Amino acid sequence: MGFFGPTKQEQITPAPYQEDAFEESFDSLPTLPKAHSNTIIAKGITLTGVIRGEGSVQVEGRVEGEIDLKGSLTVANTGEIQGPVTADTIRVAGDVQGSVTAREHLCLERTGSIHGDISTASLVVENGRLDGSSTMLTPPARPQEPEIAASDLQFGDNYQMEQEN
Repeated sequence: MGFFGPTKQEQITPAPYQEDAFEESFDSLPTLPKAHSNTIIAKGITLTGVIRGEGSVQVEGRVEGEIDLKGSLTVANTGEIQGPVTADTIRVAGDVQGSVTAREHLCLERTGSIHGDISTASLVVENGRLDGSSTMLTPPARPQEPEIAASDLQFGDNYQMEQEN
């Protein structure tokens, strides 16, 4: 029964299935963005074990164990790590108890403290606390660009090479 009285029911017929139209709708969907390799150990979380891999890790909570990364590690001012740490670049604003190896760069911020020996190729200390010794590493070798001979260079049609007199 309708709002103002009886209504006439209409017969609804489904549209015929069209396979091509269905597939086209999926082809027009945008691609998903590439996932970033970021991991955050949030404040209030305690992780016990080994963290090993590639990407970026930010510790805002507590890690009890080893961290070995090809990438970067950030220890926030609320972060605590108890165990050895190895990464390409490391930024410490919290507390690390254990040895620290930064293959490229280590930044010890003013709120940070490291209780253990450090090894790094580049070191910045912003009034943070270091209880241990430091060893400076040789910076990692950067891949060199291949040399290009002048005869291999190609120029556009309008380019004129200057002639020496």
